[in-house]
Amino acid sequence: MAGFVFEGKVLANIWFFDIGYITTIKGLYFAQDMKLAYYCHIPQRKLFLVQCVGMLVGTPSSLGVLNWAMNHITGICTSTAVNGFSCPYSRTHFNTSLIWGAVGPRRYFSNQIGYSALLYFFIVGAILPIPVYYLTRRYPKSLWRRVHVPLFLGGLNYLPPATGMNYGSWAVVGLTFGWLVRKRLHSWWSKYNFVLSSAMDSSVGIAGALIFLTIFFTGASKHFKWWGTDVHKNTCDWKGCAYLSMPKGEKFVM
Repeated sequence: MAGFVFEGKVLANIWFFDIGYITTIKGLYFAQDMKLAYYCHIPQRKLFLVQCVGMLVGTPSSLGVLNWAMNHITGICTSTAVNGFSCPYSRTHFNTSLIWGAVGPRRYFSNQIGYSALLYFFIVGAILPIPVYYLTRRYPKSLWRRVHVPLFLGGLNYLPPATGMNYGSWAVVGLTFGWLVRKRLHSWWSKYNFVLSSAMDSSVGIAGALIFLTIFFTGASKHFKWWGTDVHKNTCDWKGCAYLSMPKGEKFVM
């Protein structure tokens, strides 16, 4: 919508995205964490207080770290950045501002560009829940009752910068605990599943900080090269393979 209203204005689209989308998604994250805390038997008021304190402390500290990093990390936000500081979310934000701001949806979805067929997915998204709803009502004990179309389609919002590896690990863990463990060890699942989920979320952040400070920041990562640490660099997710290559001597015209 902002692309049509502010066509050709990159900064206006960035502000619209930041104020409109980012504010909404952060509010949903707050609600998501409070729901998880409810399952983990954490008092809601105390959690909300911790969230507010974290927001007040995290905002200035994030700005300070960002300013320091931009001035001290060589090649930051590029593919050759030291210690992998390639800024995937920032690059996604930048590419989005170019597509919807500089180019604009009017030209992007025109017949000349070739992306006009994507507009049909608005119709698909509107119609798809109807047969699923009917099948759920018709067969209430079937697997259709577990299909949630908005949740399934909304999960694709994280692509990019998330890759197939991110979604693959999520699917394996989710199916293991959400289906196999819940079915065979329901008493254990009902008591420890969400506690384990919180522990795994926390461990990723803690492990990321420890691994960076002890291995990457010290330069020790240069001595840990084997198949498991380099195999991902041979995939299209890492290389950013293009679907089509541009012939020599031609240029991309909008």
